[in-house]
Amino acid sequence: MKKMPGSALFIRLAALLLAVVLLPAAALAEEAGSTGAEVEEIEVLSTSAASLPLDFTPGSPLKPENFSESVDENGNTVRVYQDSTIRVTLSEKRWFVPNSKDNKGSRIWMADVVISDPSQLRVASFDPEHDFSSVKRTGSVARGAEAVNAVTAINGDSWGAGNEKHNFGIVYRQGQLFSSRLDDSGRYAMDLLVVDMDGNFHGIHAAKAGDLDDPSVFEGRPVMDVFSFGPILVENGQVVTDYFGTDREPGAGGTWMKMLSDEPAQRAAICQVGPLHYLLVTGEKYYENRGLTLSEFAECIASLGVQFAYNLDGGQSSILYYPGLGKVNVPKLKNRDLWDFIYFASAGQ
Repeated sequence: MKKMPGSALFIRLAALLLAVVLLPAAALAEEAGSTGAEVEEIEVLSTSAASLPLDFTPGSPLKPENFSESVDENGNTVRVYQDSTIRVTLSEKRWFVPNSKDNKGSRIWMADVVISDPSQLRVASFDPEHDFSSVKRTGSVARGAEAVNAVTAINGDSWGAGNEKHNFGIVYRQGQLFSSRLDDSGRYAMDLLVVDMDGNFHGIHAAKAGDLDDPSVFEGRPVMDVFSFGPILVENGQVVTDYFGTDREPGAGGTWMKMLSDEPAQRAAICQVGPLHYLLVTGEKYYENRGLTLSEFAECIASLGVQFAYNLDGGQSSILYYPGLGKVNVPKLKNRDLWDFIYFASAGQ
């Protein structure tokens, strides 16, 4: 697996005595084509042998001394896990839709993740044989994430949702192909998220048969994972405005995956900020939260300075995990058992 070029570890942690090496936020916002960016490019240490096997084994055990907490200017608790191979910062904010009558807002949870090796971006299913083609086994993402030593995790692409979804799509995980069926007509076309072996995100809009005949390679790059859901929300730092395609227009009854695109809802996304730098984002709806439409969610995420954002399953399937807290978004809401999840792990010794 390709290694990141060697460099010194400089991580921004307000409560820890470490040197700070950050790209200016304004420069990142300009690059991302947005304003008010809240995530910044961070240079991370490349350690020798700081990698995990390309399979479904758990990450390295987490150490209690690597957890810390602080309080931000709004009185919210900021939680950090940091070792020599990973840094995860869990934070929250309230988002009010600009230029609207939104006076309720929505709580946005963000897990800012920096890793030292692409292998630390991992997936897991609840099948005991790690068979991603099996639809029989589901489970709690929070309990599953704890079992694999996840530093943070988010719900996956609901590949096992049967007739509602994965009669079509590509299920390619950790370099293994489990299912590949793209619709010839385009009626069931989904946006694909392709993660290459360097950990970089690529998108295919409304993928149809022939768009990715060999999921193991994308534009000459070896592939680690392919996810089938979407839509792509942000690309090259710019908000994507056409989510639907010709036969997924709202006037035809909404998207075929019933994402309630034009209705405020609870949503989840996985994003890339830069090389080996990611952001997991969920937006709440329930209780004191208004929820966000797809386009509002995309605008919110773009304002955080990400380069690429990919929508995952929402509603009660939307789950953001952090150790010790379990599901952090709307914890009072009953968890929905799912087939899989995406997580980040430590490769520390």
